Amino acid sequence: MGFTFVILAGVLWGTTGTLTKYIFAYGLDPLTMAGLRIGISFLALTLFAALSGSRIGLKGSDLPFFLLFGVVSVAMFNIFYLSAIQLTNVSTAVVLLYTAPAFSVLVARSALREKLTARKTAAVLLTIIGVALMVGVYRPGHLAFSTAGILSGLGAGFTFGIYSVFTKEALRRGYGSLETVVLALGSGLLFLAFLRPPWVFLQLAQSPLALWLLVLSLAVFCTMLPYVLFAAGLRHLEAGKATLSAAVEPVVAILLAVVLLGETLAVPQIAGVLIVLAAINIQS
Repeated sequence: MGFTFVILAGVLWGTTGTLTKYIFAYGLDPLTMAGLRIGISFLALTLFAALSGSRIGLKGSDLPFFLLFGVVSVAMFNIFYLSAIQLTNVSTAVVLLYTAPAFSVLVARSALREKLTARKTAAVLLTIIGVALMVGVYRPGHLAFSTAGILSGLGAGFTFGIYSVFTKEALRRGYGSLETVVLALGSGLLFLAFLRPPWVFLQLAQSPLALWLLVLSLAVFCTMLPYVLFAAGLRHLEAGKATLSAAVEPVVAILLAVVLLGETLAVPQIAGVLIVLAAINIQS
């Protein structure tokens, strides 16, 4: 069940790149997009929790933990990843993002005392190799590099990698899956409010309906649902294994590009897909 939830989260996250490209075409910047994405998700989940009678509470002693959680692995992750897509391209951003399993496994080992097994190490290496092949690193000039873009991509990899560690610790402290996500999103949104004041978003009121539909899709299907599914999966999985299993995300992104954008898969890309699936399989 844990693997099922995490893989479903990865599938939903896999649509992020495609939706983001369409949204950038309307002129939104990464910070504005991050604020909208997190804000809508937070409000929707809070409303759902209220209507369903789910408990959302925060112990005073856990306030610093959730502030750090929200700032690092929600707000900064979104800023880093969306900036990496804008400053480089989707392929480069995905390669850098999927340094995440290595960060997750190493931090989980020290913070949560999770074992660093040979199988887990092999899965990390296979994931990185598979993702690199899928996005075409073997093609000269296919990737786009800039210092700011590389740093943003590595920042995304680190902050996404330790998201599972934060979530696992929150669950260990007795918080529910939905409760954990709401508190993390709320903390991240609070931080973003200092960087981009809420009244700035009023300027978007006259934006086309198509843009709002894209933003809502990004918030609901690429943020709210996968975050909850991922947290639910972590009840049954180690943090490192969960991040590795979520590597189905680039597989979905590649397949969507083939189906929706008419792109074709070369033999090395097909091999990359199979390698990532093998890495996920050896964790199950």
